[in-house]
Amino acid sequence: MKHLILLVLVSNMTFAQWSPVKTFYSSSPIQSITDFDFLSEQKGFLISYNNNKSTFYRTTNGGMSWDSTTTVDGFFRSVVMVTDSIIYTAGNVEINLGTPNAYQSKQIYRSLNAGQTWTQHEIFSTLGLLDRNCMVFTNDSTGFVSCYAGMYFTNDYGTNWTLLNATSGQFPVNLGSEIATFYNNDVYLTNTTSLASQTNTLDCYGIGGVGFTSSYGDTLIRTNNCNDGWGNTLRALTISELGGSTSVIHFLDQGISDVAINASGIYAVSQNPLRSMDGGQSFFRQACTLPSDSLLFFTRIEFIDNDIAYALAVNQDSGMIKLLKTTNAGGITTNYVTQPLQNVGGIEDNANNPIQISPNPSTNGVFDVSGIQTVDATLFVYNEIGQIVYHAVLVGNGKQSIDLANQAPGVYFAHVSQGDQQWVKKLVVR
Repeated sequence: MKHLILLVLVSNMTFAQWSPVKTFYSSSPIQSITDFDFLSEQKGFLISYNNNKSTFYRTTNGGMSWDSTTTVDGFFRSVVMVTDSIIYTAGNVEINLGTPNAYQSKQIYRSLNAGQTWTQHEIFSTLGLLDRNCMVFTNDSTGFVSCYAGMYFTNDYGTNWTLLNATSGQFPVNLGSEIATFYNNDVYLTNTTSLASQTNTLDCYGIGGVGFTSSYGDTLIRTNNCNDGWGNTLRALTISELGGSTSVIHFLDQGISDVAINASGIYAVSQNPLRSMDGGQSFFRQACTLPSDSLLFFTRIEFIDNDIAYALAVNQDSGMIKLLKTTNAGGITTNYVTQPLQNVGGIEDNANNPIQISPNPSTNGVFDVSGIQTVDATLFVYNEIGQIVYHAVLVGNGKQSIDLANQAPGVYFAHVSQGDQQWVKKLVVR
């Protein structure tokens, strides 16, 4: 059965109101950003990754300038500012580089003085990665880290970590009195006071595993892989009430990289922020094209309050990363209508695009490229944080290959330039 995807068209606003705060160029010390967190409009932390080293940076002026605090070995993808002084980061000391399921030493770094000094604490060693959104704290000393191996907790400022539940999902959600985690299609609840797992689970039926989660009151929001019947894999934005009922309310494309919710609406980040102002019943695209950024796409969004939010966006022409800010939730819109559209939120290829890349998704990371004309074309493949992971010259005539076999599963973007024409295609490695 074909799923209907709704796009809300804004009739009184051309572009969403996002302003660039900082541009990180290829020559900048900050060349890739794996995560960021703002405690207030002025104070925030980010993680920059390069050559198996992660550097933690701090801003006290709303992201206009960043000061490095320390550099550590490994791949860190999660940072949480509990207070202005207490900061936690979670990551992986990589043992077998280039292997998606490399043997990992899971590490937590903690600072109690706003990043001036850090202490290192190992949780455990296992396969897989600690990912973005893997860590939440209910107060300055009690926190939870969740991964494929289970959920761990600390109540002594991260000094010691204890396995709490071996059947927990990768993304914990803070619901105040409880922490919710997903495992397969079930939601597991853990009491934050007694640290006891609830005996009941909430069934979240659907296809595929949980990709991203967030929370809003007593509601869980997740996205999971779904199929539209024609072989196209989509993300389904799912709302699950803690009372036990679950309903898929909207289907989005597979480029969704982050979900955020507050009183101003539900946001699903893809090339542009997608926003719902009616509880997820319909969405509209907050089109945001800055000068010289026709290929700008968003990868991360973080709300400080109901109106102020920061976001990361990557320019696929240049690989530059931009930190953007809104002070009115991206622009308040009350006059909009809905109409059907097949792919909401994805990069729109030119209608006459001759370039074909298949199979997509790819299970082994290898794609065949066809449609290149006689003029030589250049190909750059970027990951979700703007790093170039593949580069080639396509000579035309017949099929050629893109080999991403050594890259981790996820979403990538192929930028093809041929003469004065350019195209972007989204690639998925499973």
